[in-house]
Amino acid sequence: MYSFLNDIILLNLSAKLFLSTYTLVEFFLFSYFIWLIIEGRMFKKVIATVSTLFIIFICYYFFTTKWNFFDSVPVACESILIFTFSLYYLFEQINKPRVLFIYNTSMFWVILGFLVYLAGSFFIYTFVDEIDSRDIGKFWFITFIFNTIKNLFFSIAFSLREAKDKNSSSLSSYDNFFKNPYNPL
Repeated sequence: MYSFLNDIILLNLSAKLFLSTYTLVEFFLFSYFIWLIIEGRMFKKVIATVSTLFIIFICYYFFTTKWNFFDSVPVACESILIFTFSLYYLFEQINKPRVLFIYNTSMFWVILGFLVYLAGSFFIYTFVDEIDSRDIGKFWFITFIFNTIKNLFFSIAFSLREAKDKNSSSLSSYDNFFKNPYNPL
């Protein structure tokens, strides 16, 4: 009996560690991408500071809080932060447009993917620990729909890159990120 309980505790701990790590990696990748494409140096510092604070928060939450099924609070915080970063990017593009039509750029479609995915799944992720475990399946499919939409927008972003590569002379430095991500813009 003790071995069985010990296995359940370890399984719960490993699931909790996996979900917390996943949230942290997702946040890091999304925020790093936005950090690369934002021009404002001050906001880049804000992203770096907030990211550091978010890492500290996730560690604190992991060690001090008991949760049942999902790490709702860190995911909600991640969603709000990435949503804010994405909106700042769009605000920056409105104030200093680099192209005539923003929807012709790859970055727009990636940011739109972030926004749709995070906004669409925000409330499900936030309240999943409050829902009875039998009812989670009734709502969880919605997250798959928004994840699919996000991936479709990412596909549009990559197809824009591919279409521009055929005529490399018309490739703007703005879309060069997908061509050479190690030398951004």
